[in-house]
Amino acid sequence: MLEFNKDRNEICYDYSRCQQCGICEAVCSKQAISLELRKDGTNQIKVDNDKCIRCKRCVNCCPANKHENYEGYFDNFAGKEYYLGYNTNPTVRHECSSGGVCKTIVIESLRNGLADGVYTLRRTDVFPYAEGDFYTKDNIPQYDDIPNSVYHSVMACRNINKIQHCKRLIVVGTSCQLRAMNAVLRGKADEIIRICIFCKQQKTLDSTRFLAKIVGTKIPENLKFSTRYRGNGWPGIVRVNESELPWNRAAQIPFGRRLWTVPGCDICGDSFGIKAEADLTLMDPWKIRTPNDMGETLVTVHTETGKKLLKSINIIGLQEKSFEDVKAALSLKDVWRKQQTELFFRGEKCSTTAQKAGEAEMKQRRTIRKIVDTLPKMPILFYRVLCKFYPDSRNQILK
Repeated sequence: MLEFNKDRNEICYDYSRCQQCGICEAVCSKQAISLELRKDGTNQIKVDNDKCIRCKRCVNCCPANKHENYEGYFDNFAGKEYYLGYNTNPTVRHECSSGGVCKTIVIESLRNGLADGVYTLRRTDVFPYAEGDFYTKDNIPQYDDIPNSVYHSVMACRNINKIQHCKRLIVVGTSCQLRAMNAVLRGKADEIIRICIFCKQQKTLDSTRFLAKIVGTKIPENLKFSTRYRGNGWPGIVRVNESELPWNRAAQIPFGRRLWTVPGCDICGDSFGIKAEADLTLMDPWKIRTPNDMGETLVTVHTETGKKLLKSINIIGLQEKSFEDVKAALSLKDVWRKQQTELFFRGEKCSTTAQKAGEAEMKQRRTIRKIVDTLPKMPILFYRVLCKFYPDSRNQILK
């Protein structure tokens, strides 16, 4: 997180609250901001105060230094429209993370003139194996050009300056990335459609190192490795180098107990991107769908613009669902818990209950990490037992 220190007359950086979006580097006209890769795969932001002209554009764009008011956040969920969607091509559907709705919107919107430009991730050959890119009708991506889910941090906003003016622009990202982009997109398009990838936590590379260990491989220091998160049906697989494991067996420790989380994720309670003005939110249908060979995306519609775009793409199959049908998958209670502990993780005054929950969360993370980092590869059953032995302390307090 970047803030301006008036007493020191300089831009100051706090890694513990950084959401790793990369917008600060993109908007600095004096190249005063640089990145230093950390061992955990995230980046340390370096500010050269000799080059810096104190314009504060980086501070104004930073999504982490904005305090959101979550009052009424959940009031309208019962009245929203929900769909289970999927690409009707069975091969594409099988290979994508959750039915392929996100990739299909990106590609088919450009093919059919529903958008003039799209900013989303592009697969790359070097770590972090993805980066933000701008697509138009002249460089429409293939499905393989866009990565499936990426479960290590990617600074998606670093290439935001590639966006050219267009009539209708689609931007895809997590809530923090969309909020960062909102600060610089004025004047870039006559109309902007925002697609939020539901997110409760981004991961550092240490999460993938753990997954590598349990599948019997490791990530070299030069970060030259191959990985695949998801795809091959739903919920799919995780593959590191040539070793793989079903995703639902791999995810319990890193995601169920929120280990190896990017620090700035603890100060974001806008998982659906509502505060980022999202038109659609895309997510996995956890708890309402059983593992299957194909996959679906759970789509939450926030605006008529989002709904119209979704229904304009003929090769997206849609099954309309009621709020009660999808309620379990929306994780509203978990999002509420994140909102309750946000002030604690910001180091600000909060309720006694929130402080107790935040302290319990930090203690449990340290304890479980110490165990799994110290031990060699263990059977999957061991990690399941470990989770039962350490039930979610935060959730026990914030019921």
